[in-house]
Amino acid sequence: MAIGRKQKAGAEGRRTGPGGEAPWWDPEDQAFAERPLLARSDLGKGWQSVPMFNNAERLDPHGDDPASEELRTIRARRRLTALDEGAAWRLRRAGVLAVVRTEVFADDDPADRAAHRDAWDRLGTICLDAVWRQRWTERDRAPGWIEALRRRGDRPAVADLSAPAGSTEADAPDPVDWITVEDQTGTVESGLVTQYEHLTLWRGRALVTLTVRHGQGDDVDDALAVAAAAVLRRMAPPAR
Repeated sequence: MAIGRKQKAGAEGRRTGPGGEAPWWDPEDQAFAERPLLARSDLGKGWQSVPMFNNAERLDPHGDDPASEELRTIRARRRLTALDEGAAWRLRRAGVLAVVRTEVFADDDPADRAAHRDAWDRLGTICLDAVWRQRWTERDRAPGWIEALRRRGDRPAVADLSAPAGSTEADAPDPVDWITVEDQTGTVESGLVTQYEHLTLWRGRALVTLTVRHGQGDDVDDALAVAAAAVLRRMAPPAR
């Protein structure tokens, strides 16, 4: 994420973005994106909201590597119509930070949506590894050992409480992709290993990314599964 001035977008619609940003968003979709999808109570005791007044979202969250370029091309077919990355929470007793990024796309074609998710399934770990390294380089720091691993059977299930009544696991695919990024940049100096839980939630035209930074050994999995279920309940962008 980048740092910069943010302001309301005035007559063009609800959009909190960099000053002077030319309107590109759909007002209805942007209004949905800026609705709170996660509440402090969803995360449990000890969490508190953290203002992100100076955060300027990146319209393109990917890096410059070949895998990111392939994913970017597939994602672009859906056409971004709304974006918000202004909500964050911190766990008071530890250095744990959770950030929510909401994206809405114009295209709800099942084939394009499936292609987008399939690309993320193939390329997501490669892309995140490259993005993490690129962000450190942008800060004039040499990245340390970084590894992104997809989690499947070793993570808690996320209850999709918004699935249609009567649906089964067979006809209601898991709407969550969970990747853990381990980042040892600065570990030699600090003695600490930082991990990031990167959850991607898919629902129609909406895509929500829940990223949680924590120390190695912090038990955050169950809280994140509950939080992801709460977000899925609220992921219903305006109908097209």
